[in-house]
Amino acid sequence: MKIKMILLIMLALLLSVSTAYANNVAVSNVVLHNKNLVQGTIDIRFNLSQDNTFSGTDANNQEFYDSIWLFVKYWVEDVNSEATGWYHATLTTGGTITPTSDNKGAFAQTGDNQTLRWHYSANGIGNDAMIKVRVCAIEMVYIPEGAFVYNAGAIGGSLFNNYGAGAQAIVSSADHIPAGAAAGWPNGYNGFYIAKYEVSQAQYADFLNMLNVTAANTRFLNTTANRQTITHTAENPYGSRYTAGSPNRAMNQTSWDDLRAYSSWAALRPLTEMEFEKAARGGGAGNNITYPWGSNNPTTTTYVFDEATISRHYACFNNTSNGPVNVGHYLSGDITRSNEQTGASFYGVTDLAGNNWEHIINCAHPQVPSNGDGTISWPASWPDAPSGKGIRGGSWYFVSSYLRVSDRGLAGSTFAYRLIHYGVRPCRTSP
Repeated sequence: MKIKMILLIMLALLLSVSTAYANNVAVSNVVLHNKNLVQGTIDIRFNLSQDNTFSGTDANNQEFYDSIWLFVKYWVEDVNSEATGWYHATLTTGGTITPTSDNKGAFAQTGDNQTLRWHYSANGIGNDAMIKVRVCAIEMVYIPEGAFVYNAGAIGGSLFNNYGAGAQAIVSSADHIPAGAAAGWPNGYNGFYIAKYEVSQAQYADFLNMLNVTAANTRFLNTTANRQTITHTAENPYGSRYTAGSPNRAMNQTSWDDLRAYSSWAALRPLTEMEFEKAARGGGAGNNITYPWGSNNPTTTTYVFDEATISRHYACFNNTSNGPVNVGHYLSGDITRSNEQTGASFYGVTDLAGNNWEHIINCAHPQVPSNGDGTISWPASWPDAPSGKGIRGGSWYFVSSYLRVSDRGLAGSTFAYRLIHYGVRPCRTSP
């Protein structure tokens, strides 16, 4: 993720940039213009570029592609921002990029001179207000509609109300949902968006810096164990107190509530385990590969990178590194790797096996999880830990059996607290 900050004081601009590794989205040449005093709108114009793009057609003959989730945060200058934090801006139609139906953000592709239209009066902002605005961008991948193999080899079992009662299944309809689940439960058949990378430590630090002081303290674990590098400097001005020493590294030591708060704040939501499996395996009724990259077992050959001993190919696992590595590291080109050896799924989603466990909603939770509303107060449709959360995908700490796409050894994990190998990856229901 890259974030572009705009300071607006009577339409005067001050620009600054923060970046995160591999999530190589650049928002540049930001300009505010076309302010409409009657309608209470203003356009935010910018250029949008991206590296490491990935697209294609899957076995269902459906197109998948990178997409960029954009949302806007603002801070009113004449209130106590330390107590209130940054607010989520309401977008509206009229720019070159059409927002989602809830007006919380927009999906975009790369290009110059693009605009988002902010309906600032809908947020209670007057025409003479002094504000700061941040345009935030997160790389996502669109996972298209279509059939896929779920619970390949039946290794996931039947616990926690697993779809298919423990047997391998072909999900070929939006109606193929866990027993008792509400209609529309996101089972992976319909299209959805998933974060291409695990949330990095710099992304999480940016999140903390935009929360109010009390909320940021709650969402922050003050530790440098297991390659966690976010620190807090109380003497720094509000908005710059949290810093990631290794900004590129995947954020670990997160709890279920950390994942819920971050996802809701970004107007996204947690994955379900059926969506996880679709994104990790790819589409097609005959596709029952074992790992996101195929059925070859991951190599145990290691090398040293970023002061850690990690696997040379496929995934960070097997407790050699003492913590996570950079998000999407195996795409980095630091050594020669085949496409398969990057560990990315067919859809180009990285680190769905290894690096950090992925917090998910499991099949025991019957409600349809809505998208977040841009605040850290997550929707009631998201489960509490005992009633339907788990983890999938294995981590840097565990052996290769947990890396298997259909492994559900901890799909019912109710651990609500922070653990050294738990990370954050949000998704969003397709508009």
